[in-house]
Amino acid sequence: MVETLTAEVPREDTLAQVMSIPVTTMKASDTLAVAAKKMVKQNIGSVVVLEGREPVGIITERDITRQVVKGNSVLKKSAKKTMSKLRVTASPQMSVQQAFELMLKNEARRLPVLDDEKLVGVVTEKDLMRWVLRVSYEPNIPPHIKSILESH
Repeated sequence: MVETLTAEVPREDTLAQVMSIPVTTMKASDTLAVAAKKMVKQNIGSVVVLEGREPVGIITERDITRQVVKGNSVLKKSAKKTMSKLRVTASPQMSVQQAFELMLKNEARRLPVLDDEKLVGVVTEKDLMRWVLRVSYEPNIPPHIKSILESH
């Protein structure tokens, strides 16, 4: 009997497996104070801005900091006036490698994930760092690394 060896096809990780959900959102008419409070309360670095149900931008800690330096009641400004417009988005089926490429090419630190034009998640630099840590240890992930990965 001849034994046939077959090469194991590596699975391709997708954004659906690494994205953060649920996504914290706000209305375009909400103020920066609303964004800041949501970020502090949920210990996150960004909030996706919606017009209706459509994601149109993102407010980040950096956006707020830049406004604070300017002074003059910045937290009363609307999200629409200070948000970074969405330049790129991804689908849940996109590979993690493609997301890295897209984010680097577009100098994006966060990548909203849309499924059929509906916001379903966001991939952040932190999500991608967790993925790198996980795959660098697979298949034998030490317990102390597992605890880091599970503290999501």
